[in-house]
Amino acid sequence: MTRPGDRLRAFAGRWCCADAMSRIVDPLIADLQHEHERAVRDGHVWRSRVVHIAGWLAFSRVFAICIWRDDLAPRNWTSEDRRKLVRALACSVALIVVMTALLEIPPMRTWMALSVRSASMWFVLLTLVPQALAVTVTVGATLGAVYAVGGRSFSKRMAEAVVVLALVPSALSFANVGWITPASNQAFRVAISGRSDLRKGPPELTLGELSQAIETVRREPTESSAWHFGNPPLHLKDLRLHYHTRWALVFSPLLFVVFAVSLAVGVSRRRWLLAVLVCGAFFGYYMLLFGGRRLVFDGAVSAFVAAWSPNAVVALIASLLFLRDSSRAPSHEQAR
Repeated sequence: MTRPGDRLRAFAGRWCCADAMSRIVDPLIADLQHEHERAVRDGHVWRSRVVHIAGWLAFSRVFAICIWRDDLAPRNWTSEDRRKLVRALACSVALIVVMTALLEIPPMRTWMALSVRSASMWFVLLTLVPQALAVTVTVGATLGAVYAVGGRSFSKRMAEAVVVLALVPSALSFANVGWITPASNQAFRVAISGRSDLRKGPPELTLGELSQAIETVRREPTESSAWHFGNPPLHLKDLRLHYHTRWALVFSPLLFVVFAVSLAVGVSRRRWLLAVLVCGAFFGYYMLLFGGRRLVFDGAVSAFVAAWSPNAVVALIASLLFLRDSSRAPSHEQAR
């Protein structure tokens, strides 16, 4: 029978050195199992659950310290590791720039075909860049991770580093979809129409404004149904869908980088195969994301479920791959 902490020990054994396992992780897991068994024996069900959660939190903190000390500290990096990481970062930046430029080609052609132009073409294209970055940052960061962890010389340190560095594009995505993209969307509408008095629609609202609008419509549905930010009226489902979708996109760079690492660990280290699998995951992710919109308006699912389901599917697959690899790995005791 699997006891609380057994899977944590198996997971830590894949990433922590033997010294850290014996001095830090094993005593922590032993305390967790002892406290949990005592709570269950005494009939304190809720206390056993609290002990389990507290153990997970303590393990997360200790695991992060061990990973930094054993692998991610600068003194532990080899020159080859540094070169590979720099190349991966350069690959990510180059891909983001190229893909963003490619996404600008269709609106550029449309603009050049217009007979009436009320604003500079370059300014209009600049306002469309943040929209493209909402997608290209995730794709570029993930394919950069594929470059880093793919190939024969797969490094555990490199896998840890790319996952940690994936927090950066997620933070940038948070600022982009939360505030920069709404402002650029509004600037685009004003530039195209030549009017400065256009009221905002859901795509032009920041995260804070979306939250406030949702609360207003929820409290006063009759009055708010006639409230216009632009041409269409405010619909509660539409507002909620925009709100949750943006939050889901914030976590997508980190999620897909973890997914790419899990593929390299549990499936294959060949870069071309990793790239194909990751691109297939991108296609499925965005199909689910945009396909869920119709289900929301048909009343089949909630906006929360439609927005977060693609993230949940990718996270589930990554978790299963990691668990599969952990189950095939030798235990810590055997390794010693």
